[in-house]
Order: sequence, then structure tokens, then C-alpha cells
Amino acid sequence: MGITERKAREKVQRETQILDAALQVFHEVGFAAATMDQIAERAELAKGTIYIYFKSKEELYYSLLAKGLDVLIELLEGMLNRSPSPGEFFRETARAFIVYYRDYTDYFRIFMIMQQEDMQAKLSPKLFKQINMRVTTILKLLSGEVQKLIDAGYFSATNARSVTDILWGAFSGITQLAITRERLKVRKNNIEGLLLLCFELIHRGLTQGAGGPLGSPGRARRS
Repeated sequence: MGITERKAREKVQRETQILDAALQVFHEVGFAAATMDQIAERAELAKGTIYIYFKSKEELYYSLLAKGLDVLIELLEGMLNRSPSPGEFFRETARAFIVYYRDYTDYFRIFMIMQQEDMQAKLSPKLFKQINMRVTTILKLLSGEVQKLIDAGYFSATNARSVTDILWGAFSGITQLAITRERLKVRKNNIEGLLLLCFELIHRGLTQGAGGPLGSPGRARRS
């Protein structure tokens, strides 16, 4: 291995070390309370070393967000690679979102922090491009599959992107409800069941709108 390759590998290893430490600190004390000193201590590095790789706590956060979105992309790609039937697509999509919410909780919560306007204002152009690329990939994965169902006449819809936005919005809204109720210490919802029900209702509305019974292809529309 040459010097250039070795330095590149060491850079990646150091960035991973810092990101892992930041994820742990964010989990323990929350993003707002976390400090670069705490992250440096957890990473067992000087704070000045942290700043060589990441300019701010916000940059660390968005770098972790990018990693978390990569996880969600892998979950959705895995689901689509299993080629779910039209009747299973909505349920399997909901389950992929549930796995992300349940099994990758720290990354999910970082994703939800992005909804805050003051956080978005601190996003650098470089990281904005990285985040935008990943979100676009997620939406294209889902809208591509929805478009196939529309083309096959399984259901009618204005366009695939509208359906995808509804699915994405349902996931964000229902999980945000869970976080809000948790903070207010009120009755918890069965988020998994609620998300599955929501996607099933969306599915019913679309298939019935195409004239087909739930769980079976609707008739293709003729122009």
C-alpha cells in the first residue's frame, strides 16, 4: 500500500472514530446539550484534532445524518430486491420504515432533528448536496415502484411522486407524533401498528379508486 492510500485509509478511520463518538454523545445527552469537548473526550482525541475533520457540532450531525440515510436506502433497496407483489408493496414499505425507526433509533432521531429550521440554516453547501442526493435516492426508489403499479393499472393516481410524498409524509408525521408524546409523557401509541394501518388505508384508497378490490389489481384506465 502506497503512502497516499495509507493516509486516505487513516483519514477514513479517524473520521469514523469521531462520528462513532459523536453518535454516542448525542444519544446520551441529546444534540442540544452535546459539546465538542464531550465528543473529543469520548473519541480520546484532542478537541483540535476533531476540528481538523469537522468544523462544528452541526457538521458532525449532518455527517451522521448522511450515514443514517444510507441505512434507510439499504433497507428500502433490500425490500424492493425481494420483489414484493403489488398487494405487499405498501406493507413492506411500512415495515422497512418501522425497522429504521425501531432498530436504528439514534440515526432516526438525528433525521428528525433535521426538521428544525435553525438546524437547516447551518447546513453547508457540500453537506446539503450529500443530504439532498440521499433523500432524492429514497424518493426515486419509492416513486419508481409506485410508477410501475400505476403503469400496470393496479391503481390510479395523479402521479407517482404525489403518492411517494404521501408515504414519506405519513412516516415522518406518525413517528414525530410518537416522539412528541414521549416528551410529554402521555399515552404511547403502537407506532408499528399505526404506521401499518396508515399505509394500508392509503393502499385501499388507491386500489378502490382504480375500480379494483383491495389486494387485487384494478382495471387499467383507457385514454
